[in-house]
Amino acid sequence: MSTKKNVSLRIIGLVLALIVMVGSGAAQQPSPSPATKKTDSTDTPVESGEDAGDFTVISSVEFGYRGLSVDGDHNKFQSDLNYRAGPRLFDSSFLLKSKNGGGTLFETFLVNSTGWGADPQGNLRLSAEQPEWYRFDATYRRFKYFRFLNNFANPNWVFSPAQFSVPPKLVTGEHGQDTRIHLGDFDLTLLPKNERIRFNIGYSPERYSGPTFTNYHAGGNEFNLLSQVKSRANDFRVGADGSLGPVNFSFLQGFRRFRDDSFIDLGVTPGINLNPSVASLTSFDRNEPARGSVNYTRFSLQSLIAKKLDVTARIIYSKAESNYSLIESFTGRNWNPRITGFPPSPPGATPNILNLGQYNLTGNSERPNWLGDVGLTFFATNKFRLSNTFRVETFEITGDALFSDFFSLTRGTRTDTVSFSGQDVNTRTDYRKIQNTIEGDYQFNRNYSIHLGYRYGRRRVTEELSGFNLGTNAPTALVPDSHTEENNTHAILGGFKARPASDWTIYFDAEHGTADNVFSRIGNYDYTNIRAKTRFKPTSRIAFNLAVIAKNNANPSEIAGVSLEDFGVSIKSRIFTSSLDWTTTSNFSISTGYNYHWINSKSVIDYFFNSVAHPGGLSLYYSRNNFFFVETVARLAPRTTLFTAYRINKDNGQGNRVADPTGRPGTLIASYPMSYQSPEARLAIKLHHRLDWNVGYQYYNYNESPIVGPRPQNYHAHLPYTSLRLYFGRRE
Repeated sequence: MSTKKNVSLRIIGLVLALIVMVGSGAAQQPSPSPATKKTDSTDTPVESGEDAGDFTVISSVEFGYRGLSVDGDHNKFQSDLNYRAGPRLFDSSFLLKSKNGGGTLFETFLVNSTGWGADPQGNLRLSAEQPEWYRFDATYRRFKYFRFLNNFANPNWVFSPAQFSVPPKLVTGEHGQDTRIHLGDFDLTLLPKNERIRFNIGYSPERYSGPTFTNYHAGGNEFNLLSQVKSRANDFRVGADGSLGPVNFSFLQGFRRFRDDSFIDLGVTPGINLNPSVASLTSFDRNEPARGSVNYTRFSLQSLIAKKLDVTARIIYSKAESNYSLIESFTGRNWNPRITGFPPSPPGATPNILNLGQYNLTGNSERPNWLGDVGLTFFATNKFRLSNTFRVETFEITGDALFSDFFSLTRGTRTDTVSFSGQDVNTRTDYRKIQNTIEGDYQFNRNYSIHLGYRYGRRRVTEELSGFNLGTNAPTALVPDSHTEENNTHAILGGFKARPASDWTIYFDAEHGTADNVFSRIGNYDYTNIRAKTRFKPTSRIAFNLAVIAKNNANPSEIAGVSLEDFGVSIKSRIFTSSLDWTTTSNFSISTGYNYHWINSKSVIDYFFNSVAHPGGLSLYYSRNNFFFVETVARLAPRTTLFTAYRINKDNGQGNRVADPTGRPGTLIASYPMSYQSPEARLAIKLHHRLDWNVGYQYYNYNESPIVGPRPQNYHAHLPYTSLRLYFGRRE
C-alpha cells in the first residue's frame, strides 16, 4: 500500500475515532429531564435526536457492497466512470449539538462523508463551532483519475510507406494516465460572532501522483514514454475581518509553495517506427524538478454613506516566482541529432551507436501582479440604483533560461562529439488594463425590474525577446525584438426580471461586445451572449423550468478595421434546458426533463495530410447532444420506497457531413457521435426506526460511432449494490 493511501486511511481513522470519543464522552454526562432546547422566549421539547447528556446526537451511516461486471472496452468504462467492485461507505453524517448552548469545547460538531471505498472520488467534511470563540471547517477530497482512450493522441503514422507506416492503435493512444489527487481545506475563524474583529487562519494542501504516458519525438523517431508524475503544493493564509465605525474591512495574507518532482527512468525503449534502421533507445532518464511560490495580499473596505452611497474598494498584490530544470540523458542506436554537419560525412550518419545524449535546461521566472477596483452604488430612489465599477490590473512577467546539450556518436571505430553551452534566452511581458463598467437598475414594482449597462476596456501589452532560439539542438541567435500593442473593447449589457403572475417568473440577460485575450495580439473576441429562463409553478405540487442560453464568439474579428475571415475562429453554442417536477400524491413524485446542446465551430487552419500541405483549410466541429431523464419516487408501503431513473445522452455529431482532407484547400470535420444510457432502480425498506436496507441496480450502455476512433470503444456495465443505513436520532 502506498504512503499516500496510508495517510488517507489514517486521516479517516482519526476522524472516526474522534467521533466515537466525542459521542462516548457526551453520553456519559448527566442528562437533564426533560430534554429541552433553549430559545429566546420559551423552552420547547427537542423534536429529534438521541439524548447524550448535554447534547443531542443525530447520525446515520450507510455502508454496503457494489458488484461490477463490464462487457466491452474496460479502458473506456474506467475513463468515464472508474467505479470498482467492493465495499463502500456510501455516505454518513454525525451531528452532535448542545441542547442549551452550553457546550464547553463546542456547541455543534458535524462530520459528513461520502464516496469512500470503491468510488473514484471521496469527500470528508468536518465542522465544529463554539460561536463565541471559534468556528473550524475542514474538507478532505480524494480523486482517482484514469484516462486511456484510443481516440486521443493516436495518429496514423504515414510518413513514408517504405520506412514509417504505423496504423493507429486499437486499444489506447499515445497519452494516458492513472493518477491520484488529494485536496484539503482547513479554516479556523476566531471570534466568529465578534462584529469588531474576527481572525482567520487557513491551510490547503494538494498532492498529485501516478503514472502517465506521453509521446516524445527525438532522434528521427517517435517514442511512448512512461512517466511518474509527482507534485505537491501547500497554501497557508492568515487574515482578519471586522469594522471600524461605519467602515467594514477585510485583510488576507497568503503564502503558496509548490514543487514538482516528476521523472522518467526507462531501459530499452523501441520507437513507434520499428524499422531497425531508425532510432531506438537503450536507456532514457529525465528529471524535471520545479519549485515555485506565490505570496499574495488582499485588502478591502466597504461603507454605506448616508444610506445612499455604497462604496467598496479592493486591492490585491501577488508575486509568483518559479525556477525549474530539465536534465535528460539517453543512449541508443541510429540516432539523428538533427544538427547540420554532425556527424561529419562521409562516412554516413547511420548505422551508429549513441554513447550519450544530454540536455540541460535551467530557468526561472517571476510575475508581480497588482489588481485594484473601486465600486460605487448610488441608491437614487427606492426604485432606481446606479452603480459604477472601475478596475485596474497590471502585471509583469520576466523569465530567462540557459541551455546546453551534448552528443557522442560511434560509427565503427570512429567516435564524434558535439556540444553547445551557454545559450540563453530572456523574455519580458508588461500588461496593463483599465476597465470601467456602469450599470443602472430600475424596479418598477415588486414584479417588474430592468437593468442596463456599458463596459469599456483599454489594454496595453509590451513584449520583449532576446538571446537564442532554444527550440533546436544547435541554438541560433535571435534578432532582439520589442513591440507594444494597444486595443479597446466595448460591451453593452442588460436584462429584465418579470413576474406576470404569482406563480410565473421570467429572467432575461444579454451582453454584446468585444473582449480581449491577455496573451494574444491578433484581435478581440466579438461575442454575443443571451440567457433566458422561466419558472412556472401553478400549484404547490407542480413546477416547470425552461432556460435557453445562446453564445456567439468570433476570434479574431478584425485588426485595424481589416476583416480576418481568412484567419479566424467562429464558435456558436445553443443550450436548451427544461424540467418538470410533479408531486402527484404524498406517495408518488416524478421529475423529468430534456436538454439539448448545439455547437458549431469553424476554424481556418494550415495543415498537412499524408505529408501534403493544405494552406487555408477548414477545421469544423459539431455537437448535437440530446439529454433526457426521468426519475420517480414511489412509496409502495409504509416501510417501502422505490426509486427509479432513466437517463440517456445521444449526440448525433456531424450527421451526414463528410470530411474532405485531400481537397484544395480541404476540410477536416470532428465530432463525437455516441449514445449513453443509464437506467437505475433502488428499493429502500425500513426494517427498524434505526435501520434501513437498500438494494439497487444501475446499468450503463455506451456506444459510439465508428468515425470516433480506430475502433468503437463500446461497453455495457452492470452495477448491483446493497447497503444498510443505520440511524441515531431518527424519530418515527
